[in-house]
Amino acid sequence: MEFLLAFVVTGLAASGGWIAWAGVRGWSRYRNRRHELALARVRAEAVVRQAELEAHVRELELASETYEDFKRRHPEN
Repeated sequence: MEFLLAFVVTGLAASGGWIAWAGVRGWSRYRNRRHELALARVRAEAVVRQAELEAHVRELELASETYEDFKRRHPEN
């Protein structure tokens, strides 16, 4: 039993650096991926907002053109 315990402790001591390295690398990848997803979400929201603003501008331009056309056709008003 002592031999098995000594073998396990020696194995952990020998590979402890690699285990720590893998843990840090995994955590770093997880953090980077979470950051990338947050950026992608913000970019998608910005694209949607830009499209909404462009649609609103088109509506305003159409309303203005309609009003100007009405004024041109009915100069007495």
